[in-house]
Amino acid sequence: MSEYSQELMLQVYSRARFDTNERAREIVNYLLSSRPFAPNRFGECEPLRSLTPELVDKAVALLSAEAKQRRNPDRVISTLFFERTRKPFCSYTVEWIKLPHEAFSRSRYYVEDSFVIEQGNLSLWLKFCCGLLGLHDAWYAMLALDSETKHKNFLSRRVQHPRARDKNKGVETVGGVGYTLTEGIPGVYWGNYFGKFYVEWFGREKFDSLPCVEKRWLDTGGIFFTTALSPFDWDTPAARDMQLAVKKHLGMDAFFDFETVRRMIGEFEPIPEDMEPEQFQPPRRLPDFPFKLQALESRTIEREIEDTQHYFEEHGFKLESIEGKVLVFSDDKGGKTCVTVGPGGSVEYWPNL
Repeated sequence: MSEYSQELMLQVYSRARFDTNERAREIVNYLLSSRPFAPNRFGECEPLRSLTPELVDKAVALLSAEAKQRRNPDRVISTLFFERTRKPFCSYTVEWIKLPHEAFSRSRYYVEDSFVIEQGNLSLWLKFCCGLLGLHDAWYAMLALDSETKHKNFLSRRVQHPRARDKNKGVETVGGVGYTLTEGIPGVYWGNYFGKFYVEWFGREKFDSLPCVEKRWLDTGGIFFTTALSPFDWDTPAARDMQLAVKKHLGMDAFFDFETVRRMIGEFEPIPEDMEPEQFQPPRRLPDFPFKLQALESRTIEREIEDTQHYFEEHGFKLESIEGKVLVFSDDKGGKTCVTVGPGGSVEYWPNL
């Protein structure tokens, strides 16, 4: 076992929108009724608030993002955090998007790893997760420990930067790579879900003969399967062999090529700051997605100022002044927040001591 594993995560890729009171309430009610995983805190940012029965409507309204939709109905990102502060400890990030340049939102559900060591508790978590796959109308999902995703999707690399002390070395950065379905399927993990779209793309017969430990077809038309008896066994030789067998069975070129990316970046470091690591992998085999994406447009400084003002005012701050690219806000305790937008932007806070 690696030192990283502390939580078991379900990451769901979805195009579903919880943009109405009815849709948002459906998933909030599901979370609250799911014992023993019901959250007791919620919010858009820290610190989270107690999720009392009186505040359920508030949670629903925040998730449906009515105010954001009124301001800009074509560009919406809604993210709501939930937390369970008693055993089993859980944390959830429920997200939906409406952006012309983004294909999928990614919602994440975590449970402490000590709870799912026991097989019966793991079965409870899987049942909870299967319900979420349906509510999100998931296209794809992974179920893995932190240690597994960091081993397969986290990359340390050096990038060029104008403020680097040594231009030949650049600056070091660490982050997740290969998580975008439009660049290839992120990988094969302990737990894997392919929705109806991917089942049809690969062909159901491929999944009927899929090498795996456990396989279950869901009412969604998708399939969930595992590559080891327990998520804690993901790095055993048998599990690694099975994960490789799954890739070969479905086609290696359909999956993110982490090893090639890591090797190529190692040869070219420092890489250009604006180059994505995924650009270093060989061409991937991708499905014809039934939607079109627009290229991401650079936001003007005026638009960044406008969005920043809306964001802080929605969170209870009062705008005091705007000078060039610098916005100054005050809070209800007399503290000051100075926000600089644009390249090299920053957020500085001075509390009223």
